[in-house]
Amino acid sequence: SQSSGAVALIDSTVTNCSADWDGGVVYSQSSGAVTLTRSTVTGCSAGTRGGVVYAVYSGAVSLTNSTVMDCSAERIGGVVRAVTSESLSVAGVAFINNSAPSGSVLYLDELDRSSISDTSFAGNIAGNGIAIQTGSPIDWDCRLGRWMPRQGALEGDFSAPECRLCPAGYYGAARGLIEPSCSGQCIRGHFCEEGTADPEPCPIGTHMPALGAASNESCIPCAPGQHQPFTGQSDCLTCPAGSFSPDVG
Repeated sequence: SQSSGAVALIDSTVTNCSADWDGGVVYSQSSGAVTLTRSTVTGCSAGTRGGVVYAVYSGAVSLTNSTVMDCSAERIGGVVRAVTSESLSVAGVAFINNSAPSGSVLYLDELDRSSISDTSFAGNIAGNGIAIQTGSPIDWDCRLGRWMPRQGALEGDFSAPECRLCPAGYYGAARGLIEPSCSGQCIRGHFCEEGTADPEPCPIGTHMPALGAASNESCIPCAPGQHQPFTGQSDCLTCPAGSFSPDVG
């Protein structure tokens, strides 16, 4: 559609649609919203951009509760190419085995806002390995202890809310994290394994004076003559007069 109203595919099965140029299923230029809901799209293609949807100067583009598989574009955006449009919202979608030389699923630029939740990307093939190429920030709905970059190139298989695990030695106590440093280094007296949301306290009889402990094994036993009766401590205590601790810990 060009200079028209909204376009909606709801409760639909679309198979082997194609376009010589852009938008194998939907071409939206200077138009209203584009909606794909509770639908299955298989084997659709475009000769240049947007194997399923091509949207430019468009309203909101929304893909929800659907499956898109084996779709392709000869240049960019195996499923969606969206540029200079209002927004992109993806929720509850499985993208499987889609392909393009770049952006085998999504190729985005100059969108006011974008969001992805409860969505998986699996087996999507790009000549440069990139499943999502975006110059516009994406808001990912990730679990605690996870992060995802908002912009740039995303390669391989991934999903939300699983996203990327915060690395060992770091923790992710908030949503919307966009860097592998997550919420920061694990706090003193604690350790943070991969994907940690809340730092775990070092056990009784141990301490951790430094930031960034990556495992329980990082916690340091108290030396003979010292003790630590509490968990999650950064140092040990000297045994009081009249008592002793002959053992480590």
